[in-house]
Amino acid sequence: MFEKILSRIGASLAKHGLPYMIIGGQAVLMYGEPRLTRDIDITLGIHIDQLDRLLAVIHELSLKPLPGDVEDKQSLK
Repeated sequence: MFEKILSRIGASLAKHGLPYMIIGGQAVLMYGEPRLTRDIDITLGIHIDQLDRLLAVIHELSLKPLPGDVEDKQSLK
């Protein structure tokens, strides 16, 4: 199940030209010892100027970003 979700996230990030890496529990599940986790940690290599592309990915995949007020950060551009 998580492999399918990770694949969709990776494909969407790539489609929008956003460099990323999967970290934390999901990376451990894929390459190491199994453990219980219910979130996906992703590190992005982007600048605040690319926030609109990131928000497109978030909306496209119906993700819940942390922090929850990420759309308010657009005023920082």
